[in-house]
Amino acid sequence: MGDSHSHDHGHEEEEVSLKPICISAVILVLIIAGQHFWSWWPQGWLQNVLYILAFCPVGIPVLVEAWELLRREHSFFNECALMSIAAIGAFFINQQTEAVLLMLLYQLGEYLQDKAVHKVRHDISKIADVRSQTVLKILDQGTLEIPANEAKVGDHLRVIPGMRVSLDGKLLSEEALLDLSALTGESMLEEREKGSEILAGSVVSARPIDIVVTKPYEDSTLARILQMTEEASERKPETERLIRRFARVYTPIVFGLALLVVLAPWIWSLASSSFQYEFSDWLYKALVFLVISCPCALVISVPLTYFSGMGATSRHGLLFKGALYLEELRRITAVVFDKTGTLTVGEFEVKKVLTSGISSEEALGYIAAVEAHSSHPMAQAILRHTTESSHKQVKDIEEVTGMGLTAISQDGEKLLVGSERMMHKEGLEVPESLSPRGKSAVLLAIGGVVKATVILSDQIKKQSKATINELQKFGIKKLVMLSGDKPEVVQATAKEIGISDARGALLPDDKMRAVEELMEKDRVAFVGDGLNDAPVMTMSHIGIAMGGIASDATIEAADVVIQGNDPYKVVQGIEISRNTHKIVIQNIIFALGFKLAVMILALMGFASLTLAVLADVGVTLLAVLNSLRALYFRAKPFN
Repeated sequence: MGDSHSHDHGHEEEEVSLKPICISAVILVLIIAGQHFWSWWPQGWLQNVLYILAFCPVGIPVLVEAWELLRREHSFFNECALMSIAAIGAFFINQQTEAVLLMLLYQLGEYLQDKAVHKVRHDISKIADVRSQTVLKILDQGTLEIPANEAKVGDHLRVIPGMRVSLDGKLLSEEALLDLSALTGESMLEEREKGSEILAGSVVSARPIDIVVTKPYEDSTLARILQMTEEASERKPETERLIRRFARVYTPIVFGLALLVVLAPWIWSLASSSFQYEFSDWLYKALVFLVISCPCALVISVPLTYFSGMGATSRHGLLFKGALYLEELRRITAVVFDKTGTLTVGEFEVKKVLTSGISSEEALGYIAAVEAHSSHPMAQAILRHTTESSHKQVKDIEEVTGMGLTAISQDGEKLLVGSERMMHKEGLEVPESLSPRGKSAVLLAIGGVVKATVILSDQIKKQSKATINELQKFGIKKLVMLSGDKPEVVQATAKEIGISDARGALLPDDKMRAVEELMEKDRVAFVGDGLNDAPVMTMSHIGIAMGGIASDATIEAADVVIQGNDPYKVVQGIEISRNTHKIVIQNIIFALGFKLAVMILALMGFASLTLAVLADVGVTLLAVLNSLRALYFRAKPFN
């Protein structure tokens, strides 16, 4: 509409009330009934007084706002001014019924639109803000219920089953069973062990847990999500900005055309004596033209559609830091993935045991016994793969920094457990049959002879292959994996998932150069989780962070945060983005097409002011209802 006029009309502070609409409607119905059925009904100036009484409850707020917009913002070309001129003009040509009906239907439309917008806001806030307002602080004499925002870092809190965690913390209890659906969008319960990070928004199941607060209330993961959600509406998508620019140009043009509808026939009547000019007829047509040409259907429905689309992404465990990123995602032609923690779990598992002159059980028994004294992820994977009863007796365990461990077996033989580099450093030859061939591995040497190799690999997430398949179905052919891991490991992982372009042994600078190269021809989305992914995430067209495991810097750098660690959410985000854009286009075509048709009918004399306002309000409401479809859209789930 006007240069800075918002269709919200400050609804956050003062909503359109139904009471004045009802008062106006009752008076108008009495007037119409009196004119047709009661002979004693007053005529002349008394009837005009009744029309003014019917007009005031719905008309005065619009007239006042038109004046305020003109006074404060110097905005004349806005919807309120348009409606005010149309209503005053209708009174001027003795179309009082239509003047009241114009404002009545306009305010009714505003009321219904308010309800729709507030429903979307309520649904989104309900999805996002799931924190409990109070917490149980553990004291020496028991627990004390305090406001959640008064809890401090270092406080010990108790969370009972069914209660939501309000602040980020670390688990003090031995174990916890949590419902993370508010953060990840997944309803599956997850187990946590002592010392694990517990995020605000988690729901405790089974038994009470104790946590120690690690972040203030306002800095918790959930608080940041809420803050980003609130700030998101400030980042307008290109389509929405285009519609608002269009409205700023379109509205004064419409005023000019309406003026021409009145003046052009009058000028023609001066030139042609055969043409009879009736001012009231042409003014009426101009008023109809003004009302139906109002662009409010577009100015309301387009931002509402994007807001609804962001509500849908929240339901799916995705946070967009602005509607412009929701629109941008549908344009992506290339998706670049980090490997570890993004497409893989980031946790090793034993894939194969190669042996020479020793059984795999015996080899694993020696390796596990030695690795029990290491915190390395590979060591932990081997310990998970074996039972404590299978461990051999070893002693004199020593660490060789960056390579492995040495020990003495029960038989007095020297044991070496570590990397292939460690074996070479000790002057031992690794037989071809035991060579790890560039794969992640732990080797065992007994008495100066290499006896076994345990091949390990990072576990591929169960959703990774489906993610790649669905992206290819979307027409995104350029799918790339960039990793700092060994090239052989990266290639093997990529082959299993279905990615043809995979590059390993990359430093952060290498990743940035690779993405820069892709961005020359494609619109690139980068999906990652680590601190080293933050720079490349910032430079990409769209940066997507795995919020469940990403560093704070990565989450801050990202445009989209996946509230969990499921890569399939990328697929769902693109699907929601495309659906939202489709609804926006539907609303634009429908609103402009319908209004153009009624404009033509108005100029031909076939459309009344009542039909114009019904069409304007009707088109707006239908566009709003269509926009709400974006809120309840369900993307294809992972099977």
